[in-house]
Amino acid sequence: MQLYNGSAWMKFSLSAASVPMIVGAPFGGGIIAYIFQPGDPGYVLGQTHGLIAAPDDQSANAEWGCLGDLLGAFDTQLGTGAENTTTIVSECAEAGIAARICNNLILGGFSDWYLPSKDELNKLYLNRIAIGGFTQNIYWSSSEIEETSAWAQSFFNGENGEQLEFPKNFECAVRAIRYF
Repeated sequence: MQLYNGSAWMKFSLSAASVPMIVGAPFGGGIIAYIFQPGDPGYVLGQTHGLIAAPDDQSANAEWGCLGDLLGAFDTQLGTGAENTTTIVSECAEAGIAARICNNLILGGFSDWYLPSKDELNKLYLNRIAIGGFTQNIYWSSSEIEETSAWAQSFFNGENGEQLEFPKNFECAVRAIRYF
């Protein structure tokens, strides 16, 4: 690529190192959704790591799955969504469920997408404008509560408390994420 500096044309090339590492920037097959801060699991001093969100929803109406079964995907914290997703997919054979949709996703050359945990999903909500592509819908997390319910997040107003404990057979939107 060439750029004119006012007196001459200069050649340069773009590399991954020249991509701004900010929330909302395209990177790693999606959009940077959150950059880990000191105290976050996965934070490494001097390195940039975080969450990448798929640029669009993977579904507008998927069930969490396996209503009546306790699968063991209870973790809610940052850094636990991938493990929750693996647990759900290995313990629930239902097709078309939120975790399986994310687990099976190949996007931007990457196949390590997963359904975010409750806290990871909340980071998506907090940065939803920079990430883009969200609907005013309710989105599933990978965090299970009990045999009949799991955590979801409203993108209408950001609530993610007990009022958003939904039955596992309720249909919610799905947005996959991955670590970088």
